[in-house]
Order: sequence, then C-alpha cells, then structure tokens
Amino acid sequence: MAIPADAHAYLCGPPAFMDTLGGHLRAQGLKPERIHTEVFSALPALNPGITATPAVRPHQPARPVATGPVATGPLVTFARSGITTPWSPDRASLLDLAEACDVPTRWSCRTGVCHTCVTPVVSGDITYTAQPLEPPEAGTVLICCSRPAGEVVLDL
Repeated sequence: MAIPADAHAYLCGPPAFMDTLGGHLRAQGLKPERIHTEVFSALPALNPGITATPAVRPHQPARPVATGPVATGPLVTFARSGITTPWSPDRASLLDLAEACDVPTRWSCRTGVCHTCVTPVVSGDITYTAQPLEPPEAGTVLICCSRPAGEVVLDL
C-alpha cells in the first residue's frame, strides 16, 4: 500500500530510528516537509569548549584536593558511571567532583546559561553553596552549586 501524498508523518524517538524511518518514508515518496520529528533519547554530555577532547572513562579522582590530613565526607555515587567516592570538603561543588572523576555531565553555567546541569537525585540530600534564584524541580539538583548533605546517589 502506497503512502498518500498528502499524509503527514510524526516521528518521535532516538536519532538513528528517526533517520532510518524518515529515509524510508522519503524513499516511498513522502515529501520531507511532511515528516515531523522530535528527539526522544538521553542527551549527550554538554561541556562548552573550543576544541573537542577525547572521551575518558569515569574513574576515581586522582587525589583529594586538600593537602595534609584530609577529612573525608559522605560518599557520592554517580550511578550511571559506576563511581562511588568520598566527598572532599575542599571541592567547590558536585560538578567539580564529577569533573575530577571524568563523569559525563551537562553544564553551561560557567558560560552564562543556567539550569543545564540539573541532575536527578536517586537518593540522599544536598545543600546549596548559594541558594539558586530559581530552584530546580523536586528530586533534582543543580550540581554546579551544591554539595552532599550526607551520602548521595546522582543519576550521572
């Protein structure tokens, strides 16, 4: 059965799915302007920069930030990355710890765009180093300006 020339196709899914199905629909004669798409997938890490850098596997931080005797804080777990590491009170934020572990994150706050670093909290509590003007939704945290208030598990 042929696709009617006046049909509209609405595709929602991961990019590979939409590319494949969209190509099939175009091959069947459906005009590209009649194919509407919406990406539905996990977002890749977003770290603004000038040059691309090779991906590094998440790992334990190289060493604590502090010099001399280090008092460790609660455990921080990056669930998707499989990393659990003690919090160092010398770290500025959970984002700093994630970066020290090469955990893929999304952020652009350092370039003036807020709320890109919103991350789901699987369990535990956080505290903000500076109260955000616009707090994120319940169950999420701005990792750029927060620290663990106890053991915490983040969806990173």
